[in-house]
Amino acid sequence: MKVAGYVRVSTNNEGQKESPENQKHMILDYINENDYDLYDFYTDVQTGTTDNREGLKKLIHDAENEEFDVIVAKELSRLGRNVELLYQLKRIAETKGVRLITLDGKVDTQDFSKQAMFGLYAWIYESESQRISDRIKSVYQMKYKSGKFMGSIPPYGYNLHEGKLLLRDDYTVDIVRDIFDKYLEGWGHDKIARYLTNRDIPTPSQVVGKSNAGLYWQGSTVKKILKNPHYVGDLVQGRETTMNVTNKTRKANNPNEWITISHAHEPIISRDVFEQVQKLLEQKARRGRGGTRKKKHLFTNIAYCSECGNGMWYRANRKGYICGTYAKHGNKACSNHAVKELELTEIILDDLKNMSSSLDHPNLESKIEKKVKATAKKNESRLESIEKQVQKQMELKRNALQKFISEDISKQDYDDFVSMVQEKLQQLELEKVEIKKEMAESHETSKISAIIEQLKGFLQFNKLTSEMLLRFVDKIEVTENKDVRIYYKFAQVEGL
Repeated sequence: MKVAGYVRVSTNNEGQKESPENQKHMILDYINENDYDLYDFYTDVQTGTTDNREGLKKLIHDAENEEFDVIVAKELSRLGRNVELLYQLKRIAETKGVRLITLDGKVDTQDFSKQAMFGLYAWIYESESQRISDRIKSVYQMKYKSGKFMGSIPPYGYNLHEGKLLLRDDYTVDIVRDIFDKYLEGWGHDKIARYLTNRDIPTPSQVVGKSNAGLYWQGSTVKKILKNPHYVGDLVQGRETTMNVTNKTRKANNPNEWITISHAHEPIISRDVFEQVQKLLEQKARRGRGGTRKKKHLFTNIAYCSECGNGMWYRANRKGYICGTYAKHGNKACSNHAVKELELTEIILDDLKNMSSSLDHPNLESKIEKKVKATAKKNESRLESIEKQVQKQMELKRNALQKFISEDISKQDYDDFVSMVQEKLQQLELEKVEIKKEMAESHETSKISAIIEQLKGFLQFNKLTSEMLLRFVDKIEVTENKDVRIYYKFAQVEGL
């Protein structure tokens, strides 16, 4: 019996009783007492109210693939504090024949006498988390009313010191004023963003040192600054809240629910300017709501810039496409890679016609069939070899567990070895995925006669359509000097 051990703590600061190592030792003792095998440990350092946990996601994925026979956790609250999530896990386990056990003796999905209590324990754990969440929100409300800024990152142009917003002694204050001035002059969000990017102005994320900070200003960032009431000197908090303890989606509160402390810090923008900007934003939003849905053009989501890899955007005034990165951020980020739609259409139609002619000879199908069979045989042999390697690695894992239980190796040595084996297993799994993908592609291209007939049927109308592109073209790349590279969906077949 293969056991999946699930381990979770809410933070790295939890005491010894709830520590990951303590939970792992308890699970290992259970495995040893029952003469089971450890499949793997799945570990999270995160709240149990959310299902957005990497360890839990992997546990569910492997359970659905029937990789193990038993899931063991210290108690049900380790698996989650969310009724819906726990019932989902229970259903998956039952459907796939996986037993779910907690070491406190309260849960065992193969013990009928304990099944009725599952829902009660799930409800208790979720209710406990909701009470804690409500208490935390009450504390925050009190601190909001005391005039303390509770966000972790201050607005652009401010520093945070002991809960108070202070003006930064640098260029960022002038940038905020410049953004408001430019918007009142008639500049749009994206135009202001391009202007700031081309001036090499660091983005708000770069200023605060975020590790994943983007290189370019975004129109959405500019709009967020324009709508932020902190810039008139008011401290406005409680504008958003989570739905509940199990749904972390944030919803906007009504303005009458916001907690506002007037004149809490030094302003950057006058109230008059701020109110003018808000009126202009609302006017533009109303015009946008009354607009029509944008037309999807022929090469949308098919044509890409060869340099940056982003999609090409249609521009009516050019009757063609330009690089989306250039359109959004200017020549600081990429060049325009402009190409006319008519020109692109003619290139692809001519290429499809040439391909149709080259396909029209008698020996092509037999050549492709022979190639497909040879490739399939080779791939099947590779898969068999990988399966043998997987079994060998699993055996090494089981032997390592026995050595650890009998104290022939240390916990650190066991963890290091299991980590090395797991890495090898992941590599083998990736190889399997690639081989199966090749096999699926070979199967598709073996239907060459159908491809030829469909291509000829489309071409007789002498017009390029969305259906043709969807059927035959994977993607199109446009280079800076307007060269076009076409990637076909059956390009892996020799001769096409």
